[in-house]
Amino acid sequence: MRTSRTALFTAAALCALLTACTGGGGDTDVPPVPDASPSTVEPPPQGPLTAPEVDLGQKEVLAEGPRRGIWRGGTAATHPEGDLSITVHCLSQSNPTDLTVTFDDGEFGVPCSNLHQTTVTNMMEAASAGKIRLTVATEETVRWYLSVQISPR
Repeated sequence: MRTSRTALFTAAALCALLTACTGGGGDTDVPPVPDASPSTVEPPPQGPLTAPEVDLGQKEVLAEGPRRGIWRGGTAATHPEGDLSITVHCLSQSNPTDLTVTFDDGEFGVPCSNLHQTTVTNMMEAASAGKIRLTVATEETVRWYLSVQISPR
């Protein structure tokens, strides 16, 4: 019985010492509260935004950019009959953001990253000779380039 009391007394003294050494107020198991102030951590660096290259065997009929945000449209000069491709390079300066390209026969979306340049190419078969009209819709935080290329037959 005396051994039990001695062990209990030693354990109590040890707990008191540990609490005093840790500056404890009894709340040592409570995690620290995060600071509510804005983060001072810099976002990762963004790579450069580049214009799409003209593919081998293609002829560029419209190039636009660098631009930011909405573009009310442009018309590609008369182009020969052939397969058409629209390439977009974009980069968001804030959160990932979508960009929508609308053209005569439809539209397509591009998910623009905030970490690295996004490249999307939309190809259409057998475009007839003539003009193509385009618009771009996105937020002001998105920078982009657009290239319309034709593969003559």
